[in-house]
Amino acid sequence: MIHPFEICMTSRQRVSALVTAMAGMTESAVDQTIQALLEGNISLAHDVLQKENAIKHMELHLDTAVLECLSHRGLLGDELRSIACVLTINKDLGRMGQLAAETARKVIELGENLQEPARFDLQPMAIAVSHVCRKALRAVVRQDPVLAESALHSEETVRKYGNYVYHCIHKRLVTGDSETNSDPALLLASRSLEQIAERATCLANNLISWRRNKARHARLAG
Repeated sequence: MIHPFEICMTSRQRVSALVTAMAGMTESAVDQTIQALLEGNISLAHDVLQKENAIKHMELHLDTAVLECLSHRGLLGDELRSIACVLTINKDLGRMGQLAAETARKVIELGENLQEPARFDLQPMAIAVSHVCRKALRAVVRQDPVLAESALHSEETVRKYGNYVYHCIHKRLVTGDSETNSDPALLLASRSLEQIAERATCLANNLISWRRNKARHARLAG
């Protein structure tokens, strides 16, 4: 007869595997979205939309795996808190995938409206967002709270370059050099990047909480 604790261990292993797979898929979607945005690459944007469905399915499977783990009795408080963190991480990953897809749709809708000078203005911010997301998502894959902390420290850089984008738009408005279609498109693009970075920092915070609870439970179990 299989002991319930062994069943729960198997469930937790499945949860960890699903979190890792989902984080990897989300990182790919975010990277492709940012590249599509900077290059105006419509084909790449469509690839991101295909990944959206895969991320949604992973989110559902992860929810199911977490609920299966919760169905076993005898879980300690720290274990329950850890599982609750996983549910939040799952939500963060799903939301990042959704934001990547929404940004990809903007790339498709904007078409040529986001012209090369505007993309040049957006590039520093896009690179900063890419770094924050990569750190946060790889922190999840490696369950690395130090890398997650590094993602949090990078948030200020995103904010700085976001302000730079607004400054560029404002300067063109003042001088009368603003493009009718390009600057509104640039504003929409920068806001999309801000939202992705915000969710990445939420993910990093939740990963830190998850690891803290797991470490506390390991100490108690030892």
